[in-house]
Amino acid sequence: MAQEILKSIPTLKEFDDEKGIIRGYANVYNVKDSDGDISLFGSFTKTVTERGKKIRIFKNHDWELVGVPIEFDLTDTYGLGMTAKMLLDTPAGRDAYNEVKFLVDNGFESGMSIGGWVEKRSTKNPAEVVEYKLREISVLTTVDPANELSLVNMVKSVKQLEEPTREEFWKVIEKAYNERFSDNILKSLEEFMTLKDVKPGDEQVDTTSNREPSKIILDIYKLFI
Repeated sequence: MAQEILKSIPTLKEFDDEKGIIRGYANVYNVKDSDGDISLFGSFTKTVTERGKKIRIFKNHDWELVGVPIEFDLTDTYGLGMTAKMLLDTPAGRDAYNEVKFLVDNGFESGMSIGGWVEKRSTKNPAEVVEYKLREISVLTTVDPANELSLVNMVKSVKQLEEPTREEFWKVIEKAYNERFSDNILKSLEEFMTLKDVKPGDEQVDTTSNREPSKIILDIYKLFI
């Protein structure tokens, strides 16, 4: 029986704002992941060749279409290179693209995570995966772990600062407000920015409401409080 898996790496780096294109590695080879598995070169060849047109791009493994893969690189010995086109004409696709790009632009790591099954393992070393079957590839924007590598690894603060100040934090939030997010996220940001005048030591603010701030903003906010 095939083993269902979610595996993630922080490797989203290239963006094309006009076309909604992102490039990165969906998975890397010869590295032991948090499950103890090692993807071997060629482990995606069969699934990409046979069903590449059936693979979809989701966000955080939620089953809502935000993009499609338009190219896989099966010859790269580092990992499964992928170019994806995000659906910028839909709110979900536009937000997924802009959230990931916003994280990367501000010094945070974001990545992709594969969803599917392990079809075959090496008979010599069961940790080595020789064949996957992909169902979807997700871009990651939250710190909600499927495993410890499913994090948007916010281990570095904005612009590499070790002890970011509240002022620096709000610069990031204001920058986010000027990005091309959907109306829903912009409205959440407007509400969230009402927290700006809350001082350290003030009574705890309830950030839940009928219009709860976007999770990406709450995740960043938690780094500074």
